[in-house]
Amino acid sequence: MAAVTLAVELLLMNCIGIFIYKSGVANSDFVSRLTNFVMKFCIPCLIFNSISSATAFSMEALANCAVVVVLGAAAILLSLGLGQIGCLLTGGNGVGRILRYGLTFCHFSFMGIPMIEALLGEMGTFYYSFFLLPVRVAYYALSEPLMTPKELRGGKKNLKKTLHDTVLNPCMIAVAAGVVFWIAGWRLPTAVNYCVKTMSAISSPLALLLCGMIIAFRQLLRPKYLFVPLLRAVLMPAVFFTAARLLRRMGVDGLICDMLVIYSALPVGSLLPVYAVRYDPDPENHLTAAAASMISVLLSAVTLPVCYLLL
Repeated sequence: MAAVTLAVELLLMNCIGIFIYKSGVANSDFVSRLTNFVMKFCIPCLIFNSISSATAFSMEALANCAVVVVLGAAAILLSLGLGQIGCLLTGGNGVGRILRYGLTFCHFSFMGIPMIEALLGEMGTFYYSFFLLPVRVAYYALSEPLMTPKELRGGKKNLKKTLHDTVLNPCMIAVAAGVVFWIAGWRLPTAVNYCVKTMSAISSPLALLLCGMIIAFRQLLRPKYLFVPLLRAVLMPAVFFTAARLLRRMGVDGLICDMLVIYSALPVGSLLPVYAVRYDPDPENHLTAAAASMISVLLSAVTLPVCYLLL
């Protein structure tokens, strides 16, 4: 029943976002600014709050954090490998690159954090924050090469900029600060803590509204655009569900295994269309990327509850 309720809530929040955009209350500039606000302030507050106020520090919890970091690295390598196979099977063309990106990176922040929080609670969010550390590093390092056509690649990747974007990312800073507070047992002053908790509370609904606003200005519901989002919605949960069962038998915490499956059922990364426009000169690939992102969000309203019920 909780999974059905979650699906209805997800769809309603997306529909409200679509209505807000279509009614003229918000425009693309507003969406862009609100995106920055959520990503740079609200979600870091949620991450910090989930880590710093988690269960009392223990070596067992710390060991589990190390496990989820390793699993995060393994998950991104597995996703990248599946994406590369898909790219090669499709001939390495524009659709192949979009498929590779779509299988490698999911909607891990905007939808991932609210979904983990709703389905797995505070402790699930705590572990998920550590799980995303290697995912974020890969995201900043690989997005450009994954989406750029082979013939247009040139020059060396700016390692300094990649490190700068990764280390100084607000979410990464929130993880580091949260860990310090968690290990030391510190607590924020009451007034400051209230502000952080309030920002945490609004991050999930704002993120879901933003998904709807982003969908609203893409009229791309066509059969030819279903390939990438369908593969993301079916293949990734199937692979990760199998992996999670094996890990559970090996003694890995069940909450961590559930987190892996929910992560795999998330839709294609929201910035896929942005990277397609930026690095790929073919306009048709821009449409394919936008459609993959939009349709994948809609499909997740079904796949996320189904995965939760299976768990």
